Amino acid sequence: MASSDGRHEPVPELSLAPSEAALAELRNRDSPVPYLPPSAYENLLVVTVDTPAAVEDAVRRAGGDPKNVGVVPVSASPVTYDGPCWTADRVSPSDLTGISIQFARGERYLRDGAGWVVVDGLGTLLMYAEGEKLYRLLSHLVSRSRQRELRHVTGITTATVAQETLARFRGLHDRAVPLE
Repeated sequence: MASSDGRHEPVPELSLAPSEAALAELRNRDSPVPYLPPSAYENLLVVTVDTPAAVEDAVRRAGGDPKNVGVVPVSASPVTYDGPCWTADRVSPSDLTGISIQFARGERYLRDGAGWVVVDGLGTLLMYAEGEKLYRLLSHLVSRSRQRELRHVTGITTATVAQETLARFRGLHDRAVPLE
């Protein structure tokens, strides 16, 4: 739940152990970033359909330092950002290989056993990519996070995907966490 200043409280169910993965089920086009525990903002990579400025704002409102956050912007439009977050090259939402490449570049900055990964906007990505291909990409990102003992959170707006698709994505994760 958001406070009057727009801050969200960390959700205990997102306090993950190394190698754990959670599917954050969102009601609207929100991001799981504001719901993370404070330690997540110390070493975080966000693959997002949001702007880097929106990620920076969410991290600041949660009390984190955006200098410790990397962003892989996934957008059909050019992205300009001149802030403290490290940013990868913008990737088109239809370029799943490009997303994987930029993720690999960004994950180099994450500390094994301590880093966090957030991937959000799956509903948006499904508008640009085949479901099976997106599933394989997400499976790869979750597996890679587990190999590195990173904590992984995938954000999905439940109203934007079919129940069958949602169940399939749930199967990649250790738990599903409703965020309302």
